[in-house]
Amino acid sequence: MGVTGVWHAIEYHVTGKALDGSVRHDTRQLSREDALKMYTLNAAWIAFAEQQRGSLQAGKLADFAVLNQDIMAIPADKLHQTESLLTFVDGQQVYPEQ
Repeated sequence: MGVTGVWHAIEYHVTGKALDGSVRHDTRQLSREDALKMYTLNAAWIAFAEQQRGSLQAGKLADFAVLNQDIMAIPADKLHQTESLLTFVDGQQVYPEQ
């Protein structure tokens, strides 16, 4: 597929369209919620880290980002334009660098 970033990948899973606009999976799209779970909860599970990360819960590491747009409300074909304005990993700000 040659995806260059996570938001391109999520857009692909939601729309079924590749970066060049060609339809790859016209009947197997994911909901936005399921695509996000794939990159959060499921990724933590695959890494045997679901007790520490994958969701925002008391006692888990605080990995989260503040985004430039509402990914649940924008048109699906604009998901690739999503950028992080502020990112925290393990509860520490990593982007932008302080």
